[in-house]
Amino acid sequence: MSNKIVVSLLLFCGSIQAQIAVVNGASFRGDQPVSAGAWATVYGTFTGVSTATASSIPLPKTLGGVSVTVDGVQAPLYYVGPSQINLLIPYATTSGIRPVKVTTSSATINGSVRVIAGAPGLFMKDTQVVPKGAILNQDGITENTSSAPAKRGDVISIYATGTGTLTRTPADGDAPGATPLAETKNLPQVYIGGVEAKVGFSGLNPGFPGLWQLNVTVPNQSFITGKVPVRVFMDGVDSNEVALFVQ
Repeated sequence: MSNKIVVSLLLFCGSIQAQIAVVNGASFRGDQPVSAGAWATVYGTFTGVSTATASSIPLPKTLGGVSVTVDGVQAPLYYVGPSQINLLIPYATTSGIRPVKVTTSSATINGSVRVIAGAPGLFMKDTQVVPKGAILNQDGITENTSSAPAKRGDVISIYATGTGTLTRTPADGDAPGATPLAETKNLPQVYIGGVEAKVGFSGLNPGFPGLWQLNVTVPNQSFITGKVPVRVFMDGVDSNEVALFVQ
């Protein structure tokens, strides 16, 4: 997955408006919790904080003079700004309502986040209804769009966060690597156009922290054409809905 796509995913801030909120970093749904190892976004007013983006992996735990703890454990940070912080929930975080503390050079702001075992959130690329998903076509390079659709029977890659339990837990903020791959212990259900799709791989992308990759076959049904909805269920928890374009 290209760095350009990763950056656009993690800086996209949807249409949330809130004083202080900690939400799923892919779906931005107010009712959607997070899971350990998942991307989360903190919205608030962080006076005196200038925009900064992490430039290397492993991701830092202090960025632009800002640090964040989740249940007392420092979280890896990707982006900080005067109204938004993007972070990874530490893998040690257990389920429940967990305290979040944002520390800047001028203030400490306390909040909380609800953590569950698996909290699938699909990354979005725009604010349309339904938003375009962060999906690559079968070649693993071409971004799925209306002008570059997938074909029925193709294997596509859907990008998300909130995997749930993995076969191997990477270090917080580090790229998982591929030896071996960090796969989800349970297989999610993926629906494309309302039809359950075959999942060939479900696990972390080897090259970037916290990025869930699902390699899925587009069902070969004639009515699956044009802009079709995609939704993922993990351990009975549903994701937000994004769009896939099919030829």
